[in-house]
Amino acid sequence: MAVLSRNIVLAGVLAGSLALGGCATPYGNGGYRDHGGYQSSGYGSARCQNCGVVQDVQQVYVQGEDHGTLGAVIGAVAGGLLGNQVGKGNGRKAATVVGAVAGGVVGNQVGKRSGGGDRPAWRVTLRLDNGQYATVTQLEDPGLRVGDYAQVRGDHVYAM
Repeated sequence: MAVLSRNIVLAGVLAGSLALGGCATPYGNGGYRDHGGYQSSGYGSARCQNCGVVQDVQQVYVQGEDHGTLGAVIGAVAGGLLGNQVGKGNGRKAATVVGAVAGGVVGNQVGKRSGGGDRPAWRVTLRLDNGQYATVTQLEDPGLRVGDYAQVRGDHVYAM
């Protein structure tokens, strides 16, 4: 019975760590949504809905990949195993849970710090043909200059 209880606690801690790790959000495209590129005006002509003139190109630095989830899982398992070595009965169960939670928190922080640091990226701002502005941050150099005509596709900007 004790082995089954311990396995249930460890499985619960592992599932909780994975669920919390899913809360991490990598950098994205600033909320810009790709609507397919072209829209027909109804008269047989096509007009680019996400094309425009480059207003600004800046090199910026973005956070490297997040390894916090893996660190949290490894830390939680290690902490749970170490906590399980302490006490007897209910005290052992409590020590296992506390060790798993503490190990998960510490492992998450260690994993985040080992993520590789900041990486160079490019932030491109365009004034779209419809008058709106779009800003996209991408890791690849777009090779664009102010005044170039470009299209936003997904989370990248491409010269036209």
